[in-house]
Amino acid sequence: MELRDVAARGEAPRGSIYHHFPGGKRQLAVEAAALEGTEIRIAIERSLEDRGLGETLTMFGETFRRRVKDHPERIGCPVAAAALARPEDLALAAAATAAFRGWEAPIAAALRDEGVAAKDAENFAGLVVSTIEGALPRARAAGSQAPLDSAVAGLHQALGSLLAATLPE
Repeated sequence: MELRDVAARGEAPRGSIYHHFPGGKRQLAVEAAALEGTEIRIAIERSLEDRGLGETLTMFGETFRRRVKDHPERIGCPVAAAALARPEDLALAAAATAAFRGWEAPIAAALRDEGVAAKDAENFAGLVVSTIEGALPRARAAGSQAPLDSAVAGLHQALGSLLAATLPE
């Protein structure tokens, strides 16, 4: 997508995009990834507080499902796009890394609160983010949200096993 397409989609004058994003597409991508990272982190934190771990896994998957309900070909994530765009671009890589870490941290903290060992909690939180993000290109390629549904179901199974293994005997 070109910057002129972004301006057209936003029904803004073409020149305004360069006013707000003087760094061009790169700046737009970095800011989109950072915004997405923050919004999803906040949603994860709220969901953990209000609904717990299991429902948060579902909410994480639903975040992407809702956006593309009628257009599965649009499934994706600006954070993943930033991560994959240009690995040598340190700003894009940093924005993606910060977002992914921001999503993992509250999940790992909630797992530790459930008695899961710190390293296991960190590993599982990384698994959650990698699984959901990995399901997105699969869903896009398939033109279906089935891979995302499967990923969430698998995460629920893994969470159940992890929590069962931490219960005192």
